[in-house]
Amino acid sequence: MKVILVGPLPPPYSGPEMVTQTLLETDKPLGQYIHVNISSPSNATKGHWSIAALWRVLRQTSLFAWVLWTQRKQSHIVHLPLSQSTTGTLRDVLFIRLAKGFGYLVVGQFHGGDFLRFYWASRFQKLIARALAQLDCLLVFDSSLFKQFPFVKREILQVLVNPVPMKWVKHWSSLRTVPRPSSRTLVILFMSHLSVAKGLVDLIEALSRLPSKEQWELNLAGEILDEERNVLWTGRDMNKGWDKAQAIIHRHHLAERIHYHGVVTGEDKVRLFQHSHVLVLPSYSEGLPIVILEAMYAGLAVIASDVGAISSVVPRSFLHKPGDVNKLADLLREMTVEKAQNIGQNNRQIVEQGYLPEQVMSQLQRIYHNLYPPRNYRSPKGLRVVRPHRMAPGKPFPRRS
Repeated sequence: MKVILVGPLPPPYSGPEMVTQTLLETDKPLGQYIHVNISSPSNATKGHWSIAALWRVLRQTSLFAWVLWTQRKQSHIVHLPLSQSTTGTLRDVLFIRLAKGFGYLVVGQFHGGDFLRFYWASRFQKLIARALAQLDCLLVFDSSLFKQFPFVKREILQVLVNPVPMKWVKHWSSLRTVPRPSSRTLVILFMSHLSVAKGLVDLIEALSRLPSKEQWELNLAGEILDEERNVLWTGRDMNKGWDKAQAIIHRHHLAERIHYHGVVTGEDKVRLFQHSHVLVLPSYSEGLPIVILEAMYAGLAVIASDVGAISSVVPRSFLHKPGDVNKLADLLREMTVEKAQNIGQNNRQIVEQGYLPEQVMSQLQRIYHNLYPPRNYRSPKGLRVVRPHRMAPGKPFPRRS
């Protein structure tokens, strides 16, 4: 059975792009996907109205319609990621209607954690609700996100976690124990868009509140985003995050401890993870960030904000409310090199129990088969949602008998 997979590819290196890439790489032996690329040139152009954006959407729509028509005898399912921007959502609405018009079953996949906020602020609520009501299946990262879609039938909602990228697994699969810096200096990693919405300013402010005797250094990696278009409900100015972070750094004389590496990929990215102890991601909005799964698989501890589905994989003792700089500072103060190493060893085992590409693909195939059973396919009684095991640092990982 062929499935039409709609999705962007990197660059830029964001969640939907990396998930699409991983699904395509995992699918190579199976050959079930027909890919329709909906990539944007950069993160800065996402959700931005322009002539170039309109022309790009028209080209993507024409390609999608052509694939729907030419593959109508081989394919029966369209797998579509759902956007959280106005331009992206209007494209999604058009794609859903086109697919249903050609008689396809449509699987929507939500990669974020705050669709309802976007929906209530949108001028196109009725249009969005009608389109989502046409979905045959809607995938989210955790059952706690079901409430983001009160206008769709409960029975179409299912849980599918993000996979660790295939290339990342290949990089790290041979390293059962990852060597870390031997000094007592805690090396902190922030890898995301450098913006207010991703918590960059909160992280720098929290670090400035640590006692001067604390030994730490911070590695920053990612694209600088000065303008925020999606996370606008916080009641604070979400623009110019890099300038605000720089002001705090200079005011508290932190420049010698903080290093910016730009956008890193490949071996440079591996080395950066290899020389860090803890990933910190104090975002205001997330789904299930790929970078958290990458960090856990690489053996890092994780400190993050309690948003989206992060609490389904990171214990709440290492989470804080978004914007709570005092709690973030406390978590950083309590983290030591030894503690981070113990947590990191368990984190890798958690990821290996449900977040590897072949594990996620196996569950996704069951979802496809339940929607459109192939010949001689025996439908299972129920889908098994893989959940991470909860373990205290230092405890052995339970083995199946």
